[in-house]
Parts: sequence; C-alpha cells; structure tokens
Amino acid sequence: MSGGYPRGVLLLALAMPVLAGCGGGKAGPAGDAVLDQAMDAGHQAAGLDRLTVAEGQYRQAGTRALARDDAGAIGDAGYNLAVVQLAQDRPGDALSTIAATRAAMAVRGRTGRDAGLDLAQAAALHRLSRDGEAAPLAAGAMASADPAIAEQASLLTGLIADGRGDRAMLARAVAHLAHKRPVAAKWQADEDELNARLRLAREPAAARELAVEAADLRRQLVDYRGMARALTLAARAARQAGDEGAAAALSLQAAQSLHAQSAGAPAADGAPDPFAAPESGKTGDRAPGRDRV
Repeated sequence: MSGGYPRGVLLLALAMPVLAGCGGGKAGPAGDAVLDQAMDAGHQAAGLDRLTVAEGQYRQAGTRALARDDAGAIGDAGYNLAVVQLAQDRPGDALSTIAATRAAMAVRGRTGRDAGLDLAQAAALHRLSRDGEAAPLAAGAMASADPAIAEQASLLTGLIADGRGDRAMLARAVAHLAHKRPVAAKWQADEDELNARLRLAREPAAARELAVEAADLRRQLVDYRGMARALTLAARAARQAGDEGAAAALSLQAAQSLHAQSAGAPAADGAPDPFAAPESGKTGDRAPGRDRV
C-alpha cells in the first residue's frame, strides 16, 4: 500500500467505501511520491463526484504500482478503480477490473481472501442480479477488520437477503449493524434502512418512518442513489399501510431522483420535469410583438 489510507475511506465517499490503503495485507515499502499523488488525486476527484477523473487517476496509480511490483498498492488501486466504475453504473467493467487485480496480486504471492475486493465483487454481482454469487462474498466481507468495509458488507448482505426473502440473513445483517448511538450518519442510515426492511411485514408504519429517516440522512451525505432506494422502500411501507397517496408521492420522488442522476433511468410518470429542455421548435408562451420584463 502507498499513502496509508484505509480502503473504506473511498467507499464512504461513494456510498461504497473506496480504499485509501492497501489491498488485503501488509503495506509495501513507502516512498513513491508519484504513486501516492495519483492515489490522493483519485480520492479527491471521487469525493467531488468527478468519477471519470478519479478513474484515470486510479489507472495511473495502478500502472505505477505494477512498475513498482507492489502487490498491496496494486490491490488498493484495483479496488478503488472498481468502486468508481460501480459508481458510474458499470458493474461488468468492475468485475473485469477485480479479476485482473486478483490475478496481478496472485502472481506476487497475494492469494488469500481480500475483504475489499470481495465486497466490490459482491456489489457488482448484485447490480447484475446475480445475488446467488454475491451473497456469500458480501457475508464473508462482514468480518473485515476495516470498519467501513464491514459496515458496507452488512448493508449489502441485508439488501440481498431482503430481495431473496431470507429473513434470517436479514436479521443477522441488522444485528451486525447495531450501534450505540450516536454514530456516523452513514452508519445510522444503513441501520435504519435494514431495520425498516426487517419490520416492513409486521410494522409498515414504523418501517416507513425508518426508511424516510434513512433517506434524509443519505440526502445529507449526497448519496442520492441510496436516498432513492430508501424512498422506494418508504413507498412500499406506505402502500402496505394502506396510504396509497403517500406511496404514489414517495415513488414519484424516487423516480425523479433516479432519472435526474442518470438519463438512462426511466422518466418519472405522474408529474412533469420542470427542468427538462423545451422541445425543439417550440417558442414558449410569449405573445408576438410584445416585450416582457
């Protein structure tokens, strides 16, 4: 590892920790300023949501790590590159990066488990609806010594379990996320969201309240993808509680957020987009021949 950051730092910035340090093991010898600078620049760009810039910096860091023949730094750069690819909704690219990173580390004698790479791989598989493969990787990463990796792995494990109807695993993830308050907002949001999922079937009103709290926290953290997911959960809870009006409003909020985040997301039905560009050829409602202030 170069730079001495914990891997979880970047992941937290992107709602899935990026690694500031080494990939799974002891740090390599320090002293490569070029490598450190590229990694630092990647972290700074990722924190500002300049993901294509961050991707380029992590590629530079990884190339320098290969030149240095530093397995730890290779793991860090590969992990961080995969995380920013996930943040750009490119899970297939992330899986390719992780596989190549593992191979490069194995050549250099690093063949053991790597909780960070396992977590990133699980997240990519989950995005591709391959939860049967993702679940054991995420569950294993819950035991990571890096608190941010363990936290995100617990959240991912709970999301996968909820989607598969595995309430025992969901309860295990909730227990793993139990914190003594006060805790960091990210951790509280994770705990609230998984508790909402666990309580949804029997206590929809309480689940809705928890989901809305999680959405509010994620908004403050600028985790808009997670916020939209929590709003969708709140809509499910409202519908189950019989409040169709609130369910429709919450669903619309989530859909508008997702569409604003990515043009590839479906447009929200039920309300116009006030910021959409006007259709070409339309002149608006200005009356001919009159100036308006």
